[in-house]
Amino acid sequence: MSALMDFSMPNKILQLYWGYQNFRDPQKEIIVSILEGNDTIALLPTGAGKSICYQVPALMGQGTCIVVSPLLALIKDQVFQLKKRKVPAAYISSDQTAEQQTASFTSLRNGELKLLYVSPERLLNRTFLEIVKDIEISFLAVDEAHCISEWGNDFRPSYQQIEDFRKYIGYQTPCMALTATATEKVLGEIIKKLNLKDVQLYKKSYERKNLALQIVNTQDKIGQIERVLKKYRGSGIIYCRTRNETRNLSQLLKSKGFDVDFFHAGLPAHEKVKKQKEWTSSDSKVLISTNAFGMGIDKENVRLVIHLSPPYSLENYYQEVGRAGRDGNLSFAFLFWSESEFSDISSVLTSSIPTRADYNKIVRYLYSFYGIAPNELPENIFDFDLQEFQKRTELSQSKIISVLEYLNNSGVLQWKYDTSDSLIQLKFPVERLDYHSFGKDSFLMEKIARIITGVFSYQVKINEKKLSETLGISYEHLHSTFIKYNLTGDISYVDGNRQKIYFLIPRSDTLILEDYWNKFRQIQENKLYKFRELEFFIQNKKHCRMRLILGYFGERAKHDCGKCDVCIQKNKPKLSLNELLNFICIEPRTREDIYTEFDSNSVAEIHEYLQELLSEDRIKLLNFNTYSIN
Repeated sequence: MSALMDFSMPNKILQLYWGYQNFRDPQKEIIVSILEGNDTIALLPTGAGKSICYQVPALMGQGTCIVVSPLLALIKDQVFQLKKRKVPAAYISSDQTAEQQTASFTSLRNGELKLLYVSPERLLNRTFLEIVKDIEISFLAVDEAHCISEWGNDFRPSYQQIEDFRKYIGYQTPCMALTATATEKVLGEIIKKLNLKDVQLYKKSYERKNLALQIVNTQDKIGQIERVLKKYRGSGIIYCRTRNETRNLSQLLKSKGFDVDFFHAGLPAHEKVKKQKEWTSSDSKVLISTNAFGMGIDKENVRLVIHLSPPYSLENYYQEVGRAGRDGNLSFAFLFWSESEFSDISSVLTSSIPTRADYNKIVRYLYSFYGIAPNELPENIFDFDLQEFQKRTELSQSKIISVLEYLNNSGVLQWKYDTSDSLIQLKFPVERLDYHSFGKDSFLMEKIARIITGVFSYQVKINEKKLSETLGISYEHLHSTFIKYNLTGDISYVDGNRQKIYFLIPRSDTLILEDYWNKFRQIQENKLYKFRELEFFIQNKKHCRMRLILGYFGERAKHDCGKCDVCIQKNKPKLSLNELLNFICIEPRTREDIYTEFDSNSVAEIHEYLQELLSEDRIKLLNFNTYSIN
């Protein structure tokens, strides 16, 4: 920052665009550092406001800040939120139409953008590099920077291309790296692989004094969730492993009167927006979700986060529970597990890791399936049938998905697992419309040609249901028409209801079967290692949970938290028979009422006391579940 620059300017920008008076510690120091031209690392836990750290200086600096982010959904949400605040921002991604990309590039060339979001794969795109060399870049912001490390929680080989991009634009352009989950080892790799010089490191403690971590070993997870929801009122999130679990648990809890809804990545975009908006504006709704939900959410009064099952790493766990209590008020995080579950998860993890032979088979078959020769880079977007691919390779879906996700994250190909808009291009000469050469479909083709701009020039994204309504025909009729003329070659059609694959680099067996395999193997070994660390954390009964987490991230804890299940167990007064008896004396109590009231005691302990009171005839059982004074 120039000596002449007003140090109050960041606060003015913050108030003007975000409506806040002051920054959280150490946001302003990070902003000043990057404005002064320093390579800067922001190591801030979930909920500490990382995005503000690059968005505010982007508005203050000359030129455009290029933001690298790994998740398209997060990129879209960030740009949407910025545009609502009248911040000139855009993104470029491969799922945009050529027209949409051209609009973003034009704005970039004209100096109209303060922030441009891209994936790491985009950085070495030839067209992108040609445009970037002629624009002024204020600084480079690398979000989720731990992705650059092979020991990071979500290693993405494509992140290692960022250093080449830094070299291309010149190291005089400062770089800001941001992450919420970096151990000392990962931090060292971020500095080395981004080639950061004289780096300024700003680190906020991972300690969350208002967060009570509760790890519960139980076979009755649903009963436990019901008891927790009754006792701890307020907005919350329940994390499940699968989409079916989110839907089924939501239906079950709704039937019992709880204010819940479900969310997962496979829902239509409009439904996801609606569900998230309803949850965000509510003080009581609990959203049951896969881990697809949570990135970038801005909700301060989440009182409760529940994990139905253990996640796969300590980083994932702490990032997800960190979405509770951002307003500083006491909040609770429950994780339910069972001994048998760890064995099952470990077995699933191990069995889903492809061997080298599996990896080679998947890669080679992928290229042969689409007829792609060595050194060839097809322009087409292909439909992909996972079940058919599994049938041909005779490998499990989990192994195939593991390899495809890796190749997707590595920038080798783009694989879309979820449904999206379809793509269409008319391949015939426009003059054929004059001769009605499509018979009874000629009028339909004419209307499509008039309605969809650019449909003769390139593949255009369309929503088939909306288009069918506009055309006044059924969705089924339109869909079958597209399939028919795609087979004849008159149109190029990619069905949005099917998975798709788009190859991003020419086929190179040496590169993909050797270099990429070595990185893939390291990632799989790292997954197992991180799961073992999480397993130790969960099964621990001696050490304060917060102390263990702080130690994991290289931070020395000064004291126990006093709020986690381990601390409570150490400090709790022993439950007495009279306490239990007095509680039942007030009115008849169900077993669930008793478990909820004395939740710092194990179910086994409470059950033993109940049996003792029954044997002494001091209480009686009314209906197999309700206890009353005798």
